[in-house]
Amino acid sequence: MRKDDMFRFSLARWVLLLGALVAAGCEVPDRQGAAPAVPDRQSADLIFTNAAVYTMNPDQPRAEAVAIGGGQILAVGSSADISAAYEGPVRDLGGQMLLPGFHDAHAHPIGGGLQLMGCDLSGIREQAVLLDAIRACAAADPDGEWLIGEGWELSAFPPEGNPTRDLLDAIDADRPVLMRAADGHSSWVNSAALRRAGISADTPDPRNGVIERDGDGAPSGTLRESAQGLVEAVVPPLTHAQRLEGARTALRHANSFGITSIIDASVGPEELAVWHDLEASGELSARIVASIRVRGMADNVNPDLIDPGSRGSGALVRADSAKLFLDGVLEGETAALLEPYIGRGGASGTLNVPWDDLVATVTALDAQGVQIHMHAIGDAAVRQGLDALEAARQVNGPNDNRHHICHLQLVDPADYARFGELGVRANFQAVWAYPDAYITDVNLPVVGQERVDRMYPIGSIARAGGIIVGGSDWSVSSMNPLDAIEVGVTRRDPDGIVDGVLNADEAVPLDTMLAAYTRNAAELMHQEDQTGTIEPGKAADLVVLARDLYALPATEISEVPVTLTLFQGRIVYDAD
Repeated sequence: MRKDDMFRFSLARWVLLLGALVAAGCEVPDRQGAAPAVPDRQSADLIFTNAAVYTMNPDQPRAEAVAIGGGQILAVGSSADISAAYEGPVRDLGGQMLLPGFHDAHAHPIGGGLQLMGCDLSGIREQAVLLDAIRACAAADPDGEWLIGEGWELSAFPPEGNPTRDLLDAIDADRPVLMRAADGHSSWVNSAALRRAGISADTPDPRNGVIERDGDGAPSGTLRESAQGLVEAVVPPLTHAQRLEGARTALRHANSFGITSIIDASVGPEELAVWHDLEASGELSARIVASIRVRGMADNVNPDLIDPGSRGSGALVRADSAKLFLDGVLEGETAALLEPYIGRGGASGTLNVPWDDLVATVTALDAQGVQIHMHAIGDAAVRQGLDALEAARQVNGPNDNRHHICHLQLVDPADYARFGELGVRANFQAVWAYPDAYITDVNLPVVGQERVDRMYPIGSIARAGGIIVGGSDWSVSSMNPLDAIEVGVTRRDPDGIVDGVLNADEAVPLDTMLAAYTRNAAELMHQEDQTGTIEPGKAADLVVLARDLYALPATEISEVPVTLTLFQGRIVYDAD
């Protein structure tokens, strides 16, 4: 085609196009080349751009920008596309990581908040430092009726985690002293507290409890499991106002770690009233699933507490879950094992609930649509829990209750695949899965190397088809999900203090641990239609991390700070 023919052809095409645009009512560029008018953009309350967005949505795993409005996610995409479609305040994240808000699938927030407010002994690993901290608490509250502390580590008293009353008597012999252990399964008291509770050499061990004794049979000062209740019964009760303040403190603490959903792992009427009051006052900054404490058939389905109908209601506080304690802990030799403890006269721990009672309880709860949340540390307890859930399934048939077993320190390999087969979620506290003093100084002497080498089988259960979810058990251990995520990936101490690796074969990829704290935990909580992934229409429960975890060595994950946390589109934590 000649140049003049090409010109006439192009001109003709332009005239036809111009006519079509005019006919359609569209604005036409003027002869100076001005751009056509941009259609009105939609309004957003906040726009994140230039972010490393990990949506946890398999259909759109990565993005750069998110628009938020009305407490919900409006759109997810590239920075250019979102900026073109939405207008509103823009926050350029400069490559920071944006994730769905973290879910803590097992915590004790009210008690943890009260611990932060009081005599907090958590994280102290040396006995001398611990005693100094208790002295400081006594000096700070010289006129209190009781001296109460929280969070001491059993590993400070190897090999049995059995501190004696005389250590506390030397600090304060005049008033009762109660020090609750970090694991929640042991307490340490002085002589005045023993007298106040009427505990003497003649006091028998209560059912599912142990009063540790000295060589003469007198109580030594450490109480295990239900024996703690003998002293707790004479402690001045907490007030509702104190619990409210503990919950508020806990929520602030959780939000600082990017947590926007919590399963409160042991709830009675007092705690449930606190959560409902905070929901009513608009103070909640996290979604709460309350696991109601159930001891057996006598406690089953209290209509004032367990409420299967709250599932799917959209309420921020739901109580469609029941908590069962199947055993104790290895540190006090109260965890239930398939093979006996070493050097304990053939003892293999304690199963808290008789089999017939457990099956009846689990079957009844399952039939009523209640999610069952089990504490199990030892491999015998884990097997008993799986057996009971399988028995309930045979009676009731499959359902969508999404039961889970938490802790799982020891699981027999024969039971790994049963989690996937039965649809039972494996709720790990991965932050424990490194060779700390609990394992090397307290557990190893009584369970042996072979069982230590099987502890916390996250990788094995995941490879066998189980769904992994993550929780902290705070205030037993750090509430920071990044601590647990790092340990799950490395099986090393996130603080870098303890050398060594615990069972490297049980390490899992970062993808697995992030899913455990987002998508999988949201599904466990029956709120996957609201949270757990970054998708249009879901709640704007989000966390911003200062660095992209995928661009770091795994040993640096726990060091990454949270810069921003949003709950229903509202900023509830801002590092600035």
